[in-house]
Amino acid sequence: MTISAILFDKDGTLLDFDATFAPATARVLADLADGDDALHEHLAQAVNFDRQAGTIAPGSVLIAGSLENIADALLPHLNQVTHASLNKTVDALYVKYSLTTLSPFPFLEATLDQLGRLELSLGIATNDSETAAHSHLDKLGLTERFCFIAGFDSGYGEKPGPGMVTAFADHLRVAANTTIMVGDSTHDCKAGRAAGAITVGVLSGGADRQELEPHANFIVNDIRALPQLVQELNQGKK
Repeated sequence: MTISAILFDKDGTLLDFDATFAPATARVLADLADGDDALHEHLAQAVNFDRQAGTIAPGSVLIAGSLENIADALLPHLNQVTHASLNKTVDALYVKYSLTTLSPFPFLEATLDQLGRLELSLGIATNDSETAAHSHLDKLGLTERFCFIAGFDSGYGEKPGPGMVTAFADHLRVAANTTIMVGDSTHDCKAGRAAGAITVGVLSGGADRQELEPHANFIVNDIRALPQLVQELNQGKK
């Protein structure tokens, strides 16, 4: 078996989640609260965001949930707003503010270069929106590195469902077990495993080794380990 492709989660895997989304979340919630401090606090608590520390708590819907999940958490605290309109508003605000706080891991581009030299097809599967994914990659000048970019709203379902992983393999016309799904959450690993892909959990995001191990074939510190792992798999050393 030869590994032909790698499908990446985005946030916590390619982007530093805390550095990108904690300050963006502070601004999103402030806009939604529109000067109402009590509402601001209710919204923060709904998504487990610490306003004083400016941090996102482990287990927050912001970490692995989709925008629809985030809207579900916020909607009960907002009057005269539909789920659909809130979803669009939250997406637009996160795109706006995350582009100002966008923090790729410093080793991202060099790692993509290495994987490119191994002639691997690369893709993105995120529970963020497809628009946000394209916006982030465009800002970083990396869009052309990926032949497949899917969000929760791309029509394949959201993680931990297998839809995006299956769609990636189908797009490339390869067997799912020749692809690797890489991510920092159990959602990522469960999605990959459900689709029949090899799963790699990275410790660069919100989940620790103990959380990821039951769902991942391999655990690595971050994506810098991938080129060597792929070569070892292709040589039958793993």
